[in-house]
Amino acid sequence: MEIINWLTPVNVVTFLLLFIRISSFLSFMPFFNYVNIPMSAKAALSIWLSVLFFPIVPKITFEINLLNLMLAIFNEVAFAFFVGMALQLIFDILKYAAEQISFVMGFTMANVIDPNFGTQSTILSQFFTWVAILVFLSLGGDHLEILFMSKTFESLPFGAFFNYHNVYEYFVVYMGKYFMIGIGLAFPILAISLMSDIIFGMIMKTMPQFNLLVVGFPIKIGISFIVLIVILSSMMNVFSNEIAQAFRAIMHFIG
Repeated sequence: MEIINWLTPVNVVTFLLLFIRISSFLSFMPFFNYVNIPMSAKAALSIWLSVLFFPIVPKITFEINLLNLMLAIFNEVAFAFFVGMALQLIFDILKYAAEQISFVMGFTMANVIDPNFGTQSTILSQFFTWVAILVFLSLGGDHLEILFMSKTFESLPFGAFFNYHNVYEYFVVYMGKYFMIGIGLAFPILAISLMSDIIFGMIMKTMPQFNLLVVGFPIKIGISFIVLIVILSSMMNVFSNEIAQAFRAIMHFIG
């Protein structure tokens, strides 16, 4: 009887919107959105978190009808989508830098299937992605995502609209930084590659018998790998700072 007494329209709709918000976050946020994580595990985690948070979330205050319910569902999914995109952009910056590095190293032809998203990407892109995931988890990024999700229950009631202006402003400003940060991360190897091309070109002018394909490319790749090993920690430091800034920025989505 106690369970039946709890099944009021307000409680049912509140639990439905809570489940939609949590499952949407787990569908769009980095690490949780990877296809390697089984859908059954994501669904079980969504239900468990919904049951866990239900006693402390505020109940809905809007009138229950089809239009209000559809708008609330759309708002929950859209909010999770923009938050997930804001965080995923940081990972995409590393992939963009890796593609630039792969191009100058001659690795663009060696594409493999990315198991995280089921798309083709370069070997260096996958390497950077996995290193970034390890750094993200070492920083407690998965815990921060769940903590942010719990913060939204108080700051953004179910059915309320989030701050679209702050979301628009963030993406407009950050997309301008996207390419600058990506090129900046890849710049040391791009510069080394350019210097190598200039040196090899001068050698070929003075020594026409110099075989660039046999000797030049392996040297160029070897130097690039050495530089990559040296700068990898700095790249992950930039990634960590950008992740921290992204978490601070998405708090303004609900402000």
